[in-house]
Amino acid sequence: MVNFRFGKIWIVLGFIILLGRFAQADISDFDISNPTFDLMVLRSGGVEQDAIPAIDAPKFDQAQAAYFFLDDDRVISVEIGGEARAYPLKVLNWHEIINDQILGTPIAVTWCPLTASAVVFKRTVKKEILDFGVSGMLYNSNVVMYDRQHKGLWSQLGASALTGEYAGVELEIVPSLIMTFGEWKKNHPESLVLSQNTGISRNYMKDPYLSYHSQAGIMFPPQNIDQRLPLKSKVIGIKIKREAKAYPLENVQNLTGPITDKVGGQKVFIYPAGKDVTVTDKKGNRIPSVKAYWFAWSAFNPETSIYKN
Repeated sequence: MVNFRFGKIWIVLGFIILLGRFAQADISDFDISNPTFDLMVLRSGGVEQDAIPAIDAPKFDQAQAAYFFLDDDRVISVEIGGEARAYPLKVLNWHEIINDQILGTPIAVTWCPLTASAVVFKRTVKKEILDFGVSGMLYNSNVVMYDRQHKGLWSQLGASALTGEYAGVELEIVPSLIMTFGEWKKNHPESLVLSQNTGISRNYMKDPYLSYHSQAGIMFPPQNIDQRLPLKSKVIGIKIKREAKAYPLENVQNLTGPITDKVGGQKVFIYPAGKDVTVTDKKGNRIPSVKAYWFAWSAFNPETSIYKN
């Protein structure tokens, strides 16, 4: 089996990009009933189903004893009921989905390197706990997940089922942050961090997307390209009651105080939080938000507005 995104195959990256732009996805192994969109826009990501293996039984180490990870490594931070866990991107680059459970709450920690988007979901849908895997397909350059119980397709950035039994059902997003491991340890010294001992042979010291993130180009262009911002500029996306708004990250990170704004008729407060941003309501309750490349956020939310300070 060839994995077009990793290893020495990067030598022929230009050829693969050309293939990826036009290659029709293989949807034969999935439940494509009740589609919520035109299935013809799905593209092959250059890998087969589960070639990027989700982690289903994650192991954890105490943060202070996790010497494999460096202080400047980025992690996805999640806190539920007072229990905090960190999921390093250097592991997620190779797996993209972690099916976990915190204090009895089943969650999926997801990361799409192509769109630089981290989203954490609750895995319980209509009282059924779902396990998610990587389909090998892309929708607007973003990872398409599938649930192993019914083989329906799910969108990460769309946070909803694209096909199958649960088509149109939205996943509940769990607030999360991306920060450095050093920041995480300082804020949560007694917490747990995902172990690099996954039971799967991968070189977690290598970032297979390093050159991709440093270049302006997109490997798998989305349906529509919005050029109001540089395509790979990072934004914080908020969507409330069908109103979407993007906040350029560089405009928020250097602020000394919060941005006060309204989205979907609701007052929101946006605070710098290290290299990320925290979004709350007027009572201080976290509001889910997504950090992603602009090209991806705008592809999924073509009517999005952009905050200007």
